[in-house]
Amino acid sequence: MTSRRRGTVLVLTGTALFGTIGTARLLGPDASALSVAFARMVLASGLMVAVATTSAAFAGLPRPGWHGAIRPLLRTPAVWVAGVGQACFQVSFLAAVTTVGVATGTLVAIGTTPLLTGLVATVRTRRPTGSWLTCTALGVLGLYLLVGVGDAADPLGLLVALAASASYATFILAGAQLTRLEQPIGTALPVVFCIATLTLSPALPLSDWSWLPTGDGIVMLAWLATVPTVLAYALFNRGLGHVEAPVAATLGLVEPLVATVLAVVLLDESLGWVQLLGALLIGSAVVAVARVGPQVGPAVPTGAR
Repeated sequence: MTSRRRGTVLVLTGTALFGTIGTARLLGPDASALSVAFARMVLASGLMVAVATTSAAFAGLPRPGWHGAIRPLLRTPAVWVAGVGQACFQVSFLAAVTTVGVATGTLVAIGTTPLLTGLVATVRTRRPTGSWLTCTALGVLGLYLLVGVGDAADPLGLLVALAASASYATFILAGAQLTRLEQPIGTALPVVFCIATLTLSPALPLSDWSWLPTGDGIVMLAWLATVPTVLAYALFNRGLGHVEAPVAATLGLVEPLVATVLAVVLLDESLGWVQLLGALLIGSAVVAVARVGPQVGPAVPTGAR
């Protein structure tokens, strides 16, 4: 398996796991989105630190082992950008879906992310190719048909959704830089999520935690923190080491597709022919971008680096 194909599989797998978040949340107890998000980040970052520390011990790294990598990571701007970007995405996405609804909020927050990453790649002296633009446009159109748009969207809510998209694009682009650090991504990612947790810590005294000790609450939190967070982000960020960030963002359009399939199977929701067409377009875009190869043109010389 080629490096690019391996990266594509990793990104797609991680993204598919992201798509389980909505169903897991709806099957869980009644709780505020902010409290669930913060608890998820606390548990996930703790698990990431434990895994990284254990892996370093098994690898026989000299003391201080994994902990010795924290200081240089904290001096790396991309680590802070990724952490703050992840925290901002959590808050702005939840605010967007609350203000304009899940359909419109998801369309704007997730559907525009590939366009933003492509725009940033262009600004940073790389030109997205016509095939990437075509695949992305096809996927965004499919996402539009799949989730629909509300009749009366709040302009402020749409701006918040765009902020969520920008935050997620920031995390993807910063994550792509983390894969080029001397430390493995399994070392950097726990630090990123600890920064994100610290950024969200003001939510601790503002939330109702009565749902947490319940059986449904424990099961929901365990799933959200392990599968679509620890495992999904590990796969996704490892994949970023083999594919360009704009490609990863386009492949990320499979997330609402997976979420919709789970809603139909587990939550008894139904799809009309327009939604089915949208799902088909998203699937086609993902398959196309996975097959056509690198989607970003050669760098344009801009002088000394």
